[in-house]
Amino acid sequence: SAQDKAADKPQKSVEERLADLEKKTGGDAMRVFWKDGLRFESADKKYKFKLGGRLHYDGQFFDPDSDTKAAVETGTTRIEDGTEFRRTRIEMSGEVSERTEWALAVDLAGGTQNFRNVYAGIKDLPFGNVRAGQFKEPYGLEQLTSSNNITFTERSLMNALVPAFNAGIMLFDDFASERATWAVGGFRSAGDAGEISRGDGEWATTARVTGLPIFSEDGGDFVHVGVGYSRRSPTNDSQTFASKPEANLAPTYITATAAAETIDLMGLEAAWVTGPFTLSAEYTQASIDGDQGATSDPDFAGYYLQAGYFLTGENRPYNKAQGCFGALKPNSNAFGEKGGLGAWEVAARVSSLDLDDDGIDGGELDDLTFGVNWYVNQNTRLMLDYIVADLDPTAGAPDGTTNILAFRWQFAF
Repeated sequence: SAQDKAADKPQKSVEERLADLEKKTGGDAMRVFWKDGLRFESADKKYKFKLGGRLHYDGQFFDPDSDTKAAVETGTTRIEDGTEFRRTRIEMSGEVSERTEWALAVDLAGGTQNFRNVYAGIKDLPFGNVRAGQFKEPYGLEQLTSSNNITFTERSLMNALVPAFNAGIMLFDDFASERATWAVGGFRSAGDAGEISRGDGEWATTARVTGLPIFSEDGGDFVHVGVGYSRRSPTNDSQTFASKPEANLAPTYITATAAAETIDLMGLEAAWVTGPFTLSAEYTQASIDGDQGATSDPDFAGYYLQAGYFLTGENRPYNKAQGCFGALKPNSNAFGEKGGLGAWEVAARVSSLDLDDDGIDGGELDDLTFGVNWYVNQNTRLMLDYIVADLDPTAGAPDGTTNILAFRWQFAF
């Protein structure tokens, strides 16, 4: 019968069906599939589109001693418990005509509309790739690792010295068989909503080079090293550095403002991953040239050292194209058909930021952080951090301590 003949006919593979569809539509068919987000892709792979987003819902509880309250709480500023949507982003990206890439990401957290990755670029040029718009400057392992993939709810205290999203143009590429990366760009400080940035010569030049002296075939063991540099000309010849402890709902604990015609940032970074164990560290120094009429040329510095271990055997992945850590996929999902546990990680970090030097008395802050992460699946993570923040405020004020408990419910796709 016709039914039996249909049953005996070999079934075509997905690739064969796509090829047939391409012939019928002249190559205009789009394939729709899910891979870390909703994706659309033309049959010839010249046109791509991805729709994604992230939701980070946080809660933090503070227990400051009286010395910390005396140093930090002024007027309406209080150290209080709370919850917030730390990030609520809608993210789109894609490629057209093979070599042109683009991205548009807006963060709606706090009831505002803040630009994140908003750019267009051209890939695979003779010298590498070029990108223009608003995106992260090429500086720092921790900063360039997505907030979806960082080990703790917040980046380290050192991050107060590190540039992040700004408007500019950047050249970048990988080399040495994807074992190294380079990037260099010119940037101007731009508001989170992408406001026009104007000023007389107030540009920054930022560059970074990374390498993988060791990288196993399966990616389970590697050593990362990198160096970053940025030459910056601040707006109105003045620069303020400030930091909270590693909890976004806390008020500012230390701050320093200095006359600055130029600032030189120098950063060193390293990471070692062997199986489920990760060790990483960074150091950044900000050298300020006050120049005309300035009474001081301070050097501010920060660092962190952290370690993590996956109790369920995963290893932290690496993004070769960007020279940073990538997204983790658990060996087995929690609550799955096979009854998996998801991925469980324990971690610890020590970090420090020193804003005291050459007559500038901004204070010093040191954090000790312990964390537990439960990756329910590759899209969902629950995080719990315990932070001990030691504050050495301005001269003459006694040191203070704050105990902080922070949690995050994270969903990203």
